[in-house]
Amino acid sequence: MTIRSAKFVLSLDRLRAFPGQGMPEIAMAGKSNVGKSSMINSLLGNSKLARTSSEPGKTRLINFFQVNEQFWLVDLPGYGFAKAPKAERDKWGAMIEGYLEGSKHLKRVLHLVDIRHAPTRDDQMMVEYLRHYDIPFTVVATKADKLSKAARGRSIPLICRTLAVQPWEVIPYSSEDGTGREKILELLENEIANGCEDDA
Repeated sequence: MTIRSAKFVLSLDRLRAFPGQGMPEIAMAGKSNVGKSSMINSLLGNSKLARTSSEPGKTRLINFFQVNEQFWLVDLPGYGFAKAPKAERDKWGAMIEGYLEGSKHLKRVLHLVDIRHAPTRDDQMMVEYLRHYDIPFTVVATKADKLSKAARGRSIPLICRTLAVQPWEVIPYSSEDGTGREKILELLENEIANGCEDDA
């Protein structure tokens, strides 16, 4: 897939009807500060598209980016930000669940985990949730440039064991050097093509 156009269109505090709804949707989920905004910017080739911050918990709404006028890339609020008030965390959780359960056009979730650390209990719960609702997902191991190839080789099996996925279901990704970008774009291209056939 070649990214010809990408733009931020709207934010929602809960899933509801919006202009342009009906195109295939690819959602990105992950804990706070896992690198979702950086990945959106590098994947779509626009460093200013999604606001990045070193402070966790900045994505507090469901953000919709229109790509190639073909599909939506949906940035879900980060989970697992312990410093946020419980009421705020509960609100984010309800937003995520409401979207995942309610979207009729969701084709796949890119589930982001930090390659440098073992997946958290929240990460495990997200995978269990996606499996329970039979939502296709791909694990994306972010910040791959922070580890040597040897260290990556040790980290991927740990991610696989913790989340009960196979090595070929995990894509190492780096927003800094582009590792994994072509694989993700190929995945999206296949998913969108299949989605358009399903809707035809």
